[in-house]
Order: sequence, then structure tokens, then C-alpha cells
Amino acid sequence: MVKELEHRQKVKRVVYSWPSLVAVALLTFFLVKGAAGIMGIERDSAERVEALEDQSAALILRENNLKAEIESLKTEEGIVGAIKDKFSATREGEYVAIIVDERSKAAATVAVEPSWYKKFWNAIIGQ
Repeated sequence: MVKELEHRQKVKRVVYSWPSLVAVALLTFFLVKGAAGIMGIERDSAERVEALEDQSAALILRENNLKAEIESLKTEEGIVGAIKDKFSATREGEYVAIIVDERSKAAATVAVEPSWYKKFWNAIIGQ
């Protein structure tokens, strides 16, 4: 019984000694650091998956739009409409009206006064 008690005390001394506590602390630190790294990688992967799912949805929508355009090009009205859009062409007897907005011309002629630092710089370099 005394030997058993001495053995337990010896084991306690070894387990609770500074070197063993430092070793356990270092082991815990590296395990936590590794887990945090894995969690960061998982978060990045989740963001990447979300971005790819959005891209996939956009591509599916584009595919559906292209299929609809192909179906419209199988009809004569679709072909004529595509030619008109692409080449600004008209059939015989059709006319095109071009409307010019007068306000856009007036806005382009308004002089803009340079900012204070531009005036200062022009004063320094002599312009």
C-alpha cells in the first residue's frame, strides 16, 4: 500500500511538473491553431461555393435567354427583327425617324470652373 501511494505521488509529480504542463499547453495551442486554420479554410470554401452557385444561376439564365433567341430566329419575324437590330436595316416602304434631344447639346457647352487647387497650380506654373 505504501509503494502504491509512493507510485501515485511520483506520477502526480511527473504529470504536474512544469515541463509536462508546458508540453500540454503547447500541444493544446497547436491543436487550437490548426482548428482555427481549418475553420478559415471552410469559411473561404463556403464563400467560393456561394459565388460559383451565383455564377451557375447566371449562366443557366443566359442559356435560357439564348435558347429563346434561337427559337425566335427560327421564325421569319425573328430573323427580320435581328437584321433590323444588328444592321439598322429597313424593308421597302419603312422609314426610320431619328430624334435628337436639344437639351443634351446645351449641357455640353457649359463651362466648368476649375477647382481651387487647379487654379493654384496654374498660378505656380504660369498657365
